[in-house]
Amino acid sequence: MKLKIKLMKWATGFPVVMLNEITAQNLGVHTKDRLLIKTLNPPYRSISTVIDTVQGLVGKNELGVSIELKERLGLKIGQKVEVCLASPPKSLFLIKKKLDGHNLSFSEISEIIEDIVSNSLSEPETALFIAAMYEKGMNFRETIYLIKSILKSGKMLKLTGKKMVYIVDKHCIGGIPGNRTTPIVVAICAAAGLIMPKSSSRAITSAAGTADVIETIADIEFSMDEVKKIIKKTNACLVWGGALEMVPADSKIIKIEKMLKIDPKAQLLASIMSKKLALGSKYILIDIPYGVNAKVSYTKALKLKKDFERIGKYFRKKIKVVLTDGSEPIGNGIGPALELVDVIRVLSPNNEGPSDLRKKSLFLAGEIFELTKKCKKGEGINLAEKILNSGEAFCKFKEIIKAQRGNINKIKIAKFKKDIFANKNGKIKEIHNKKINSLARVAGCPVDKSSGLFLYVHLLNKVKKGDKLLTIYSESESRLKEAIKYYNEKKPIIIR
Repeated sequence: MKLKIKLMKWATGFPVVMLNEITAQNLGVHTKDRLLIKTLNPPYRSISTVIDTVQGLVGKNELGVSIELKERLGLKIGQKVEVCLASPPKSLFLIKKKLDGHNLSFSEISEIIEDIVSNSLSEPETALFIAAMYEKGMNFRETIYLIKSILKSGKMLKLTGKKMVYIVDKHCIGGIPGNRTTPIVVAICAAAGLIMPKSSSRAITSAAGTADVIETIADIEFSMDEVKKIIKKTNACLVWGGALEMVPADSKIIKIEKMLKIDPKAQLLASIMSKKLALGSKYILIDIPYGVNAKVSYTKALKLKKDFERIGKYFRKKIKVVLTDGSEPIGNGIGPALELVDVIRVLSPNNEGPSDLRKKSLFLAGEIFELTKKCKKGEGINLAEKILNSGEAFCKFKEIIKAQRGNINKIKIAKFKKDIFANKNGKIKEIHNKKINSLARVAGCPVDKSSGLFLYVHLLNKVKKGDKLLTIYSESESRLKEAIKYYNEKKPIIIR
């Protein structure tokens, strides 16, 4: 059947078409079925889309298309296209194969990833693939295939020049509130002459990701060419990876993982390593926080460490994995703007900032210096501390922010706040990471960048009744009330 294109002025994030109910009946299709659309003139293009049936919005001889679909096929209003019922993509059968417990080949995993990127698989179908990875797992070979397939789906950052021998990167598997070491480590390493093209993610389940934090004072979305200019000028960048189109499959999968609240190990490994490989990193430091309230236990952290090291060896990268204490939040600020305040306080030679954040940042920077042989073994922390104390790292940070059209004086803290006090004497026995992250999100993080928490205590600190434990900040009184209610119900801080 031939139908005329009618542009529907909405964006869905997924190719969708609208059919008049009578037209749908004539085609023998229903809502949520797939329709194959083919252009009739060169350049010939086709795509499989999901159908929505409507009354009145589109005529019997029309096909209503979304903005994404118009751009993908280069369609014009009134243009005629051929439509027919589409067969389910082969990748659906491959996902079922995985669910049945079979291993997948490189070509099979590639086909699934290609269909995710092209939107040939719907979000529920992509969720099925994530569930299959979570339930059945992936062996080492399949994980390598997954990394290669995700890598193949996007662009690569290619840096040239003598200085590009020392391209380094660091990554933390996340889950710890306030653990904003990346901007500090990037500034220290870039000040030492290392190249650090840091692409970071936005928050998935935490109060803030590095991208959310930097976005409070600077732009984080750039083209690949713009990123190259920033790196050439400053040795580093602090940008959002999603804007670079490096690993689009990963972005789509993470979006679904966020809704499902599951993170299969193979996907976690593939997500991290594909990004590092896409950036051309030669030296990679992986930080795995472990503990009762962290993402992983010590036993699981050790297994992850071995997995990362094995993958690094396969791709011939110098990789170092460190296991760090993830039993409580790090720093004082939790939430984009408040975490940035901590970062600036640590970087400023006149204000040491939170000691735990400073100590961990120096440790990680020191590990990178030793990994790249910038200094002898055992001297990394001393070199990092020298650069931090001299003010060079702070100057470098301001240079990077300026290159990203930012200004460190733009920080704004939410106007509504509530102090929470200790209700008895005792010691801080627990600060529950997940509950603290959730509390900050109830307050408005990470969307409201000025919202969040300021933590005054850490584990084993002695407190007296009436001592201040934390301050909740929010952009609205209603959100602040909800956050206070959440704190009282969930009790993320335990005193005994």
